[in-house]
Amino acid sequence: METPGWDSLWVALGLLALGLFLAVAFHSFIELRQHRKPGGSRGFFGRALPASSNDDASLFEPNPSDEEPEAPVAPSAPALDQRAEASPLKGPTPFELAIEFECLGRMPETTLEELRTVRRIGSKPVRCMEGPGFHQACLSIALAGRSGFLNLLELDEFSARCEELAGSLELTITSPPLDASEVIRLARQAEQRLLEMDAQVQFSLVTDRPPSLSAIEQAAQYAGLSAWGEGRFFMQEQGSDDVVFSVLPGDEGALLGFMMDLPRVQEPAEAWSAMVEVAKVFQQSLGGQLVDERNAVLDDMAFGYIAQQIQDRTRVFVEAGLVPGEDFTKRIFT
Repeated sequence: METPGWDSLWVALGLLALGLFLAVAFHSFIELRQHRKPGGSRGFFGRALPASSNDDASLFEPNPSDEEPEAPVAPSAPALDQRAEASPLKGPTPFELAIEFECLGRMPETTLEELRTVRRIGSKPVRCMEGPGFHQACLSIALAGRSGFLNLLELDEFSARCEELAGSLELTITSPPLDASEVIRLARQAEQRLLEMDAQVQFSLVTDRPPSLSAIEQAAQYAGLSAWGEGRFFMQEQGSDDVVFSVLPGDEGALLGFMMDLPRVQEPAEAWSAMVEVAKVFQQSLGGQLVDERNAVLDDMAFGYIAQQIQDRTRVFVEAGLVPGEDFTKRIFT
């Protein structure tokens, strides 16, 4: 028998290699088919890419014969959004930023008294509030007021003061870390909202001939007003130093101006009624007409309409957590 030549040997080896290659390729194809799921592969943020039985099908046109793709998995939220659910920005009112403290056991009264010493940071009022637990308290600062919105310097000083108090009083700050940009954004929103809510109600008494100062003072005394001097008067809240409304020298041809600062007055509707009655006393004593800022004459119907507007605006304040005449409300609107 002849020994096979080299050519035959090379042919045999080539056929063997080709067989091994085909076997490996077939096995890989089977493995790929077994592990591919109907929902397709995963793209960015875990969203399911559309599966297709046709390799030429467009990625933007999922095959309707496939199973319904898995629900998209939402991407991780930014740190700011993660803090929103338990945010210290949810203060006693929507217009405050609160930082909460806890201690072991009941919060000592001496600790609360020390927290209450922080009354203002920059131009923004601060207040201390207890609870809800007996071991908890918070300091809250106004996000905005008539002085403008809370700025970065005030925010930094408030945060540093809270950390200083926590260290000296052995308290734990339980509020999440503050995001300065988010605080400023909400402070701007609070300022805009307060501007929309704010209301100073005023009207004037106009006369053909101005009376003497003594005649004005006599009318003011008869109406039960207190004097500031220089033709200025005010009605004082009983039992306090708070001003209910003011009577001031008029401008632009008006003899006197009557003004009520709604956020700073307890029971604004009652204060309005009292101011109207006092204005009528001046009118009867000095003559003239009561007019609004457009110089339109005000009668009882007009006064009643304004009274309804005042009640509506008062309701807006109360629903926002800022009761007119309360201490913190007055400190915001100062």
